[in-house]
Amino acid sequence: MKLKLITLISLITFGLGFAQSKTTETNTFEFGTAEHLLDGYSLNFQYQDGKAIHMEFNNGEAEYKWILGPGKGRGNKDIPYRSRKIGDQLYIVNWHETGIKDYLTIVFDFEKMVVHSSIIIGYENKPERPLKTVFLTGVIDHLKTN
Repeated sequence: MKLKLITLISLITFGLGFAQSKTTETNTFEFGTAEHLLDGYSLNFQYQDGKAIHMEFNNGEAEYKWILGPGKGRGNKDIPYRSRKIGDQLYIVNWHETGIKDYLTIVFDFEKMVVHSSIIIGYENKPERPLKTVFLTGVIDHLKTN
């Protein structure tokens, strides 16, 4: 059942997005500067493995807290983030958590209400904290915007 759900989400997310309906001359998206386009956004999302997170963006900073899973209650705040609009209701966001040596890139698709995360965890690759990577898709709920 999980495999069918993952396959369905992947087909919806990736399979339908390859056709380009507009030429570059009519494309109105800004590809220049990284901005804080998600300031005022608050959302929860849940990954396929059951872990869930609450995330907020304000004043150019991200804040998150795990609400389900083994990390429940843990999080971080006051993290400078960058974002770009890459489509209609589609944003790419990244930030670097220097204190814990993690680097995150997240795509938020507010039209399809899904999130795609690529995270390098503990990039120092110390023996007591081996390098891990995350590449997951989750479902967004409780989205609030200003």
